[in-house]
Amino acid sequence: METITWNDNKILMAKLWPKWKPSPEEASILNRTWGLLHQDKLRDCIEQHRLKRDARPDISAIHKAYCAITPAAAEIAGRSEVEITRRNASAVQGPTAQEYADWDAWAKEVLKTATAAEIDAAKERLGISPDTHRVLAVAIEYCRKNPAMPQTA
Repeated sequence: METITWNDNKILMAKLWPKWKPSPEEASILNRTWGLLHQDKLRDCIEQHRLKRDARPDISAIHKAYCAITPAAAEIAGRSEVEITRRNASAVQGPTAQEYADWDAWAKEVLKTATAAEIDAAKERLGISPDTHRVLAVAIEYCRKNPAMPQTA
């Protein structure tokens, strides 16, 4: 599917209404405001308007038609931006005290069942020397779930 640009829509309007030429001020407003719209939806509105108006386009009517079909899309886009902002904020805030407590409890359980050989193997395989029991537990759990491939000579 081809992407429709504001320039494509300006060309279409010039072809649909060849005797119409916007004033420099009107062209500036259209470039600034309509250039930011969903161009495929704007094209639909322009084409529908052409069926109603033969001599000169009614810019206001085209804009009203566009606004009538896009509020739901704008609301959805606004909601997704809010969700992204919330996710980003959560990512920056780090774990809560309860999450740390849960992680500590989990790490203690993993380390209770880890052998000295598993601990050494995790440190060697991952190339780390963890300074917290939580990180060590993650390394051990990773090695348990992803066994090392045997080395062939």
